[in-house]
Amino acid sequence: MKHSLSRRNFIKKSTILGAGISVLPQILMGSNSSAISNGRIIFPRPFAFAVDDLGWNIGNNTGSIDKQSPYRIGIDRKMDINNYKPIIEVGEAVGTRIQSLFVLAEMDRENILKNYPTTTWQGENWDNSKNISDNQIEIMNFVKNQAAYMEFGLHGVGHEYWVDGKMKRAEWYSTWEDHSWSEKSMREHIQCFKDIMAQYGLSKENGHSFPESFVPCAYGYYWNPGEEYSTGKIMSEQGLKYVNTLFTYIEELNPPKGDNGGGFDNGVLVVNRINYGNPWYKLASLPTVLLEEQKSDIIETHWANWLAQDDFVQPDVTKSFVDYYKMVQKSEDRYIAKNTEQFSSQWLYKKYANVVEKTEGKVEIDNTKMPDDAYQNDILGNMVLKIKLKEGEHISNAKLNGKNIGVFFEDAGFGFIYLPQLKQKSYDLEYTLGNSFPDAYIYNNGTYNAYIFERINNIYKTKIRLYGTQDIVFKGIAKPNKISIDNKNITIIKEKYDAENNQLTLTLSARDMQGETGVIEIG
Repeated sequence: MKHSLSRRNFIKKSTILGAGISVLPQILMGSNSSAISNGRIIFPRPFAFAVDDLGWNIGNNTGSIDKQSPYRIGIDRKMDINNYKPIIEVGEAVGTRIQSLFVLAEMDRENILKNYPTTTWQGENWDNSKNISDNQIEIMNFVKNQAAYMEFGLHGVGHEYWVDGKMKRAEWYSTWEDHSWSEKSMREHIQCFKDIMAQYGLSKENGHSFPESFVPCAYGYYWNPGEEYSTGKIMSEQGLKYVNTLFTYIEELNPPKGDNGGGFDNGVLVVNRINYGNPWYKLASLPTVLLEEQKSDIIETHWANWLAQDDFVQPDVTKSFVDYYKMVQKSEDRYIAKNTEQFSSQWLYKKYANVVEKTEGKVEIDNTKMPDDAYQNDILGNMVLKIKLKEGEHISNAKLNGKNIGVFFEDAGFGFIYLPQLKQKSYDLEYTLGNSFPDAYIYNNGTYNAYIFERINNIYKTKIRLYGTQDIVFKGIAKPNKISIDNKNITIIKEKYDAENNQLTLTLSARDMQGETGVIEIG
């Protein structure tokens, strides 16, 4: 699927280089490998939106006029904090951390980009003084503080690549001329992004990591797995893990095949995404292709799609996205992934794991085909299964290879089971349904990942990946005498115990806006 719009109307060759060459071993091929029968377990596809182009200070598209400056967002307005709030509001309403991809050139408060002329349309004459204001600080602080619902991801510095003042498409790979930019230049672009982050205190020194997620501008990605230089190689060195793009624009590089295809590029998981009818510049625009006809798990959107023409209409637009997510959650074979790590993990399990329920309540999981790459760089996490619940029915218990599973959630008439990271082996899952809940468990209604929840003697122990500030709900446990966390960068903001319902709610805050991992012990 290609766009006919000018922004996406790339020059492509009439023949594809490398046609007929066998697919590299890293590429993940094949159709949905799950198999469910004779039971009620559902092995759902994950769902996520990616939102491109946040970070621009000016919304108007000047590139279509002078052919040298950026396309930006395609709407004529000065962007402010209110244009970020709808994404946060949607994420909070439906319990997901929305992948938001930033372009930072117009956030440059120190004019550092003049030293790197390939990053902007002004080259060595770069002057961003007209955009510098306290609004920028307000926006970036807001984004940092809302990390529970908005993921700060990498899109680009200036979105394009400029040579002698002339725009080339695009920043990370030349899709116009089908070649990579120099490794030195790409590393400079990465450093520019990091330097602008640091202008807002988003640096390693202040406890913040480089983004974990990336969408290459205009789909320009140098796919070159197993070699010394690729986009994935230089990004993984910074800690980046997850990429989504449209592979049809780099066919000369023999990328993964299929609408929902993907593979590993030097430690980074790269998956295909598709736009389903919402143009990059169109306000208040949802996908027009029916959910059941969407082939890719991650869906392309752009910042303009989430915004209304006038402020008084914005609540209706925000509600339309909330309703869309809720429709997904009600569907039989999809579910809302809580965050990018969880989305990517489920994508991998759907490609490689086989799930069979031969009799109700007894499930066989074969994960022996999961590639080694999935276990590098902490890419693989939870597997998610769900069950359609009858009125008054709950998941009362679940065991994996005889060990209690203690992370559950209920929404839209389904019960959700969050399994820990699965190794390259087979597992037996047993579950029971009834009118009661498990004795003790985590009710995961947040956007964090809970990998384990177990009781050893009188101590409850859980390992989580926490984003931003949010509540962790423990049900069925006694009032604790002591709570400890092995990561000093996870802070307990508030502790509340409901004796009537034996429920502990911990309000926790992660220092790193990209998330913090820690083990919590409750005794």
